[in-house]
Amino acid sequence: MIMLTLLKKLFGLVIGVALLPLTVTVSLAFYYQISGMSVFESRNQAYFLNGVIAYVVLHLFLFKPNHVYNFGHEFVHVISTWFSFGKAKNLKVSSSGGSVQTSKSNMFVNISPYFVPIYTVILCGAHFLFSRLGDVSPYAAYFVFFIGFTLAMHIIMTVDALKIAQPDLIRTGYLVSLALIYVINMIVTGFVIGLILAGFSFIDFFTQFCIETKELYLLIFRQLFGI
Repeated sequence: MIMLTLLKKLFGLVIGVALLPLTVTVSLAFYYQISGMSVFESRNQAYFLNGVIAYVVLHLFLFKPNHVYNFGHEFVHVISTWFSFGKAKNLKVSSSGGSVQTSKSNMFVNISPYFVPIYTVILCGAHFLFSRLGDVSPYAAYFVFFIGFTLAMHIIMTVDALKIAQPDLIRTGYLVSLALIYVINMIVTGFVIGLILAGFSFIDFFTQFCIETKELYLLIFRQLFGI
């Protein structure tokens, strides 16, 4: 049993190290896109950035919405359990944390709350639904503002949460979890920014990410095996 546990930890460490190049390539691809755009190129960009700034001010100087974030965190556990054909019950939330009992435990269930900005997803879903029912253009500024606000909340609160030892990540493996969380958050952020901000192309960002990843892994392979 001890040997099996050690082998699992070693395997997790190897996979985590193998995933680290992805954190480099996704950062480079994101930088290439963001550096090529004008910050205030449209009104939507201003609304989005105002939403981000509003959350940062709230977080730093007023209060941290721990209860709201923790509810979203546990709710994503519930949804990911349903997607894994499991059951969830006894969801409990407080300002200091939360818990939910699930019948399934896998990597997707364990770490999905860290890379799914649930409130941003709910906003996008609501916008899609109401846009099919009528004209929502008069409310576009509010929508874009709260997209920036909720996305900033997800990223900043997730960083705060990762400072503390998380049982979800311990079960999956810290290095693997952190690498996946960072990469997927960058991809989700790129997708949202691509919808809101002019000059940022998610397709170009993702294509660049794939190209940079291929080139970096080939470089590492050649260095290791002298090919």
